[in-house]
Amino acid sequence: MKKNILIISIYYPPIQSIASNRIYSFAKYLDKEKYNIYVHTLGNENSIETDDNIVVQRVKNDVLLKPLLFTKRTNKFIHYAKVIYNKFVTSFFDDEYRGWIGESLEILPQFVKEKDIDVLISTYAPTAPHSVALKLKKEFPHLKWIADMRDEMSQGLGLPSKLKEKYAKLENEIFTYANAVTSVSKPLVDEFRSLSSNQNVIFREIRNGYDFALEETKSDNAAFTITYMGNFYGERNPINFLKALNKLMQKDDTKKVIVQLVGVKTHFEIPELLQERVSVIASVEHSEAIEIMKKSDALLLIHPSNGRKGVFTGKLFEYLAALKPIIALVDEEDVAAELIRDANAGYVSDNENIEKIEMILEEAYKEWQEKRPREFNIDVIKKHHRKEQAKRLEKVIDEIYDER
Repeated sequence: MKKNILIISIYYPPIQSIASNRIYSFAKYLDKEKYNIYVHTLGNENSIETDDNIVVQRVKNDVLLKPLLFTKRTNKFIHYAKVIYNKFVTSFFDDEYRGWIGESLEILPQFVKEKDIDVLISTYAPTAPHSVALKLKKEFPHLKWIADMRDEMSQGLGLPSKLKEKYAKLENEIFTYANAVTSVSKPLVDEFRSLSSNQNVIFREIRNGYDFALEETKSDNAAFTITYMGNFYGERNPINFLKALNKLMQKDDTKKVIVQLVGVKTHFEIPELLQERVSVIASVEHSEAIEIMKKSDALLLIHPSNGRKGVFTGKLFEYLAALKPIIALVDEEDVAAELIRDANAGYVSDNENIEKIEMILEEAYKEWQEKRPREFNIDVIKKHHRKEQAKRLEKVIDEIYDER
C-alpha cells in the first residue's frame, strides 16, 4: 500500500531559490509507485493544483506586513529594495509567516485525516514549516516526521541572543518529537546530533544536487574562459581572485584569459590590466546559465573560510555536472574541497592564499592550453543528481518505519 507524504515548505516553485529546488526535487523524484505526494506551501492566494502527480496546496500569508516573494527576475534596485524590506519584516515581527502558520493549522488537521497522511517532511529555513509540523505531530502522534535542516538553527553565526534562544527551544522540540532529522552535509548533521539527547531520532545527510543530464561539451573558445555564476555578498567577493589573476597577467600578458561574472552586482574594483578581460553579465534564466557553464573552460567557486564547516554551496553540484574544471577558492579542509578532490573536478585553494590562487590559475590555464582531457570521477558526480539524493530520503523513510 502506498504511503501518503505531506511536504511542508515555504519555498516551492515558482519561488526561485536553492531551497525551492531541493523541495521540488523531493516531490518530483520520490517514487510515485510507493508514495502519494502532497505539498503544502506558500501562495498569493489559497489554491490546490495537481502537477505531475503532485498535489500542491498553497496558502497565503495573510498579514499586513509580510515578506515579498522572488518569483521572477527584477532589476537590481527592486531586488535590493525587497531584500531590505524583508530584513525589516523579519526583525520586527516574532514570526514573519504568522498568517501562513495560522491558516495552515486551520486547514491541515482535516487534510491529514482526509488524505490519511503517514509521513510529514518539513524544512527549515524559515522556522514556520517546522512549527506547523510540530503542532500536527502533537495532534496526530502516529505521523512519522522528518525535519529537514538546510542550514544551522541555534548555532548559526551572528544570531541575536533572543533569536538564538527561540531557535534553541524549537530545536529541542524537534529533537523530542521528530523521527528523523536530515541536513545538507555531514558536519551539519553531526552538529544537530550533538545538540540532541534523544537516542531514538535518526540523523542523516541528504545533500543538494543537480538536475540535468551529464554530457561532456567540448569548448572551442579562443581564450581560456573562466565563468562565475551567481552573486557576491559580504566576504564572498572576487577581490583575491582578481589580485591573483592580475599578478599572473603581469608576468605574461599574452595569456589568453577572459572572465565572465554572470548575475553579479559590481561593488568591487577590477584591476586596470583586467578591464578588457573581465565582463559582468546580467542575470540569466537557469537553463541559459547551465548552457553558459557548459561552454566555459573553467568554473569559479568562491566561499571564504569563516570557521563554519559543512558548506558545499548550491552551485557546486551544477558546476560538477557541467563537467568543466572548477577553480575553487574555499576552505581546503571542508566538504566542498573534499568533494572536488573526490570527483577529480578541479583545483582548490584557500581564498586568502593569493600565491596559491595564482598557481592553480596557471595550472588550469596549462590544462586548457595543452588540451588535456580531465578524467572526472563520473561515479562520484552521478551520486549527486537530485534523483539519487531523493533515494536517500526514501531510505530515511524506510528507516523510520523499521522497528527500533
